[in-house]
Amino acid sequence: MPYFWIPEDTLDLRVKRDHVPYDVWEKDGSLKTTEGNVVHYGYIEKFIEEMGLKFNIREIAFDRWGAVQMVQNLEGMGFTVVPFGQGFKDMSPPTKELMKLTLEKRLAHSGHPVLRWNMDNIFVRVDPAGNIKADKEKSTEKIDGAIATIMALDRAIRCGNDGGASVYDDRGLFVF
Repeated sequence: MPYFWIPEDTLDLRVKRDHVPYDVWEKDGSLKTTEGNVVHYGYIEKFIEEMGLKFNIREIAFDRWGAVQMVQNLEGMGFTVVPFGQGFKDMSPPTKELMKLTLEKRLAHSGHPVLRWNMDNIFVRVDPAGNIKADKEKSTEKIDGAIATIMALDRAIRCGNDGGASVYDDRGLFVF
């Protein structure tokens, strides 16, 4: 269940400038807007807090660069927030796993248009040791959702299944 945000005041400008259907995605619910001309992180934090009431969020991975205030706020809400490096060391194992799941057609994303666009934009860089990672500089357009998916996959693999009770045992599955 991917979620994407864009500043409301710059939506039309970005559609014209980037030639990307942000407006269509906003209308169909694939993209959310926040007030103003920059992304309003307080809105996203509130959204995450509400999601925490519905889902068993064990961890939230974050890129260490520029996330200090949001990390503090999420920790203050009781979330476990884990730094996640963007280099080959941290990105290669989950990127390889994502590629494997994709090739095996075991990745369910309901055809989310923004995530599909992000995935289509990825350029994968390979180091001399055969490690891989998505390269933001060489990617054609935005890939933030793909990076977030890779980070989330890593945390899911590392957390594993602790054999404890599942939130789905009591309330069942939500369908969106």
